[in-house]
Amino acid sequence: MAVLGWGTSGRIAADPCSCNSSTSRNGNARIMMSSPAPRLALHNTVVGSRVNECGRLIATRAHSGRPDESPEDRFDRRLRESAAVESRVVNVDSEDDFLQVLEDAGEKLLVVEVQSEQVCETGLDEPEPELHWKLDLEKAHAQQMAKCTAVKHVIQRTARECPDVCFVSIQSDGSSEKEALLRKLGVDVLPTLQFYRDGKLLWEHKGVMQMEAGVGEGVMYYGDAAAGGVHPSSVVADITSRAKLEGFLNSSSDPKVLQVLNVALTSAGPCIKVFPAVVALSRSFQGFANFGRLLGDQNGETRELLKELNIIEVPTFIFFRAGREVGRHVGSSRGDLIGQILQQQESMGLSPPPPPVTARAKPRSRAAVKRR
Repeated sequence: MAVLGWGTSGRIAADPCSCNSSTSRNGNARIMMSSPAPRLALHNTVVGSRVNECGRLIATRAHSGRPDESPEDRFDRRLRESAAVESRVVNVDSEDDFLQVLEDAGEKLLVVEVQSEQVCETGLDEPEPELHWKLDLEKAHAQQMAKCTAVKHVIQRTARECPDVCFVSIQSDGSSEKEALLRKLGVDVLPTLQFYRDGKLLWEHKGVMQMEAGVGEGVMYYGDAAAGGVHPSSVVADITSRAKLEGFLNSSSDPKVLQVLNVALTSAGPCIKVFPAVVALSRSFQGFANFGRLLGDQNGETRELLKELNIIEVPTFIFFRAGREVGRHVGSSRGDLIGQILQQQESMGLSPPPPPVTARAKPRSRAAVKRR
């Protein structure tokens, strides 16, 4: 079992609550109880709340070009966008620099990217493959480094599209100061992606495998940002108290509308991975199913709700009709979640709404019909 939590051995405390999680064999996270962790193990002082000017979170789609742009205008725009990204991504070289950025971010989500120009590891448990021919070695290294470069581009684009999220880049160069900082952060795989808020490490992704997806998943889960300017909290009710849970359950008295409560933990990887599917379903199933998310380790009241709801593993999806529980599903498989929701509705004789029409098919000619 890989424990998704960190202690005080020179690392940022990951979970300030009295419960954390460990990943079980089926990919879910099992609830465990522990003593409260300190806010910040890297530094003796508590991080302050001064916030720099990150702006309001607005996620927009990136466009490679605009119809009315000349090549010169497009080039100038891209230069401006590159300069904006460079100003949004702060380069950090020392522990003091990192602590200052952490303090400046305050309650804002802080995304930390740790990379190297020479090393790009998969992050998998098995050892990296051994190659004996020099050309094969050089080719494999170039391909691996290209994956890390792609991750960097994704982070830069995300930084441009999400101005309410703060970004930090730490480039490992072998210097003693950088290596000391990496040890303090507990970074032992390059690249590593870390997400912080209020001076606490929320989650980290080690290795380049699936890191491109991890950038978007982490920003969506912690930063309330998604492609196309969508805020997940606008379609998935954020349950932070008993009153909000009761409000969610009482929001519909129609038994035909399935109410889906996603019970999760802050730093549980399976919960983060499945959340994009929850957001997508909440948008597609409007009027068919309503969705809410309960982060069980968010505060004392939500921890009590975890116990009352008898949650053993996360993510757990509890299905309600008109406020009454009618079933449960435990697991992080997106396909299984969709299947469980459809099965619940089929038991009521209900079919899902048709998918949105994105393009009209051209009518077939009579000649084409005859040939068939």
